[in-house]
Amino acid sequence: MRRRTILLTLLIVIVLAISAVALALPEIHVAIPGLPRIDRAETGPLGLKLGLDLQGGAHLVYQAQTGTTLSVTFADDANVDVDAVQNALVDANYEAQVTQDGDALSFAIVGPYLAPERRAEVRQALVDGIGEPVDFVNDDLPPPTSEQMDGVLNIISRRVNLYGTDEPIVQRFGEDRIIVQLPGASGSVISVTFAEGADVEKLGSVMLGQGYDDVEVVDRGGNRFRITTATTLSITERSALETLLASEVGTVESYLVTGSIEDAKRLIGETAQLEFLRRKCAGPVVGVGCLPPFVDSSIGLTGDDLVDAYASTDSVTGEWVVNIQFNDRGADIFGQMTGEINVQTNRQSDEVIAVILDGEQLIAPVARAHIRDGRSQISGSFNRESARTLAVQLKSGRLPVPLELIQESEVDALLGRESLERSLMAGLVGLGLVLVFVVAYYRAAGVVAAIALIYYAIVTLAIFKLVPITLTLPHIGGFILSIGLAVDANILIFERIKEEIRLGRSLASAMEVGFNRAWPAIRDGNVSTLITCAVLLWFGNRLGGGLVNGFALTLLVGVMVSMFTAVLVSRNLLQAFQAMGLGRMANLFTPEKIQPRATGQQPRSAQGGR
Repeated sequence: MRRRTILLTLLIVIVLAISAVALALPEIHVAIPGLPRIDRAETGPLGLKLGLDLQGGAHLVYQAQTGTTLSVTFADDANVDVDAVQNALVDANYEAQVTQDGDALSFAIVGPYLAPERRAEVRQALVDGIGEPVDFVNDDLPPPTSEQMDGVLNIISRRVNLYGTDEPIVQRFGEDRIIVQLPGASGSVISVTFAEGADVEKLGSVMLGQGYDDVEVVDRGGNRFRITTATTLSITERSALETLLASEVGTVESYLVTGSIEDAKRLIGETAQLEFLRRKCAGPVVGVGCLPPFVDSSIGLTGDDLVDAYASTDSVTGEWVVNIQFNDRGADIFGQMTGEINVQTNRQSDEVIAVILDGEQLIAPVARAHIRDGRSQISGSFNRESARTLAVQLKSGRLPVPLELIQESEVDALLGRESLERSLMAGLVGLGLVLVFVVAYYRAAGVVAAIALIYYAIVTLAIFKLVPITLTLPHIGGFILSIGLAVDANILIFERIKEEIRLGRSLASAMEVGFNRAWPAIRDGNVSTLITCAVLLWFGNRLGGGLVNGFALTLLVGVMVSMFTAVLVSRNLLQAFQAMGLGRMANLFTPEKIQPRATGQQPRSAQGGR
């Protein structure tokens, strides 16, 4: 029994130490071989990730692209120019942009979508005004159907919320628009490590010299710095800033930019056409690609053939990789290509597989073996964020209809900093009053409840940070409710102990029996709450209830931690108090005054019949 108590105490202390360190560190970067790498660097209180209603973010509006492009060519003897074509379109009541292909009699007409009957009217207007065209080709993007827009909504939701914790707002607006609101996406956070000594003042002056006037530089120790800018850095600006820091400050060992609206736009994509190309390199393969010039050839492998893609760490090297899996058709094509690339076993292959998204290269890995089952692993110089981003881009596939970003703006927090601070203050005051009550009423047992409750809050907030869980108002509501449940579990235990002391048991016996009798009520009540949370999450995922999901998620975590603190932490603390010699003063553990028992008197529960 004593050995079990010591082991449980060690477990409790270790959990508390890890949680306290996690909350105390502004940034967390942990890499354990065989386990996912942990990188946390949020700007909220205690490093917690705040949602859109608490810190603001980015507001993006996408519209489905529709329209018709007509390629029209007239005979050489036709008397035609751009004005003549434009006049014919006016006669057909069709507003479009007309461009001419040099001196040729070929014209491109780009305008709103033309249904077949309207397209026939436009063609007839061109015939009546100019003459019969020798070539009349149309390329249509018809208005999206409701099912297509639902598909767009689902795909974008997966891209911006792959792990279900970011709590973005993604919703349809009208028949052909999608609104995306992302928490904390505006601005940029730069984590940089230098090989030699650097200082905050030097970094601040470099940033100010580049025109970034709203900059915060924090020294994280060990030549590590965190630079927060209100300005969103584009891809080009990020690269330029890294070069500048290397030349003005010192050698840069690591450089990571996160949290910008550019990341969100790049992740969502506009058309998201994903395809895999076979690339023949003119020179040697360099890293995970090859330098121009090279020749790409299509093999008919697209994002539709990809079943799954996810980031993980290699079990041998511990490096981040992206795992991919194709369907049967894709596995056949991929297997044939990798087999042909690796048929020459005596020399290094000069071919790679280029992964192209929206016409831009994501990565161009080398096929190092003949892959027959459609399962492969992409390795390279990945960190957690880059591997996750690539996996999201691969897995989400292509959109049913092309999208165009038509509006981009920032969203202010609904509560604002002052309101958030007042809400936190109100929560702390409420928690303080609860602690004062339990200590005043249950005395030493109340002190145990207060310590257990503080322990619970530290561990729960650490879990929120490490997962990470984006905290919005519903999340905070679930967390506060779970605090009430944690107090309730302790009260059930103390009331049981009080009843056993009233019956005449010693404090040690009352604790043991009280815990055993309170446990079924605690277990049943918390399991019922966990089932309710599971139902809320199930319905929330299927009905798009982000608010419901947030409430259920934090309540679920809170209830599980409260069971741990009530059953293990509170019990060990009471046993520790007893071991300190307080076991002979049972009055300290119950609000009732205990009457001394007469010698030989049996406890009421042991007397028969009365």
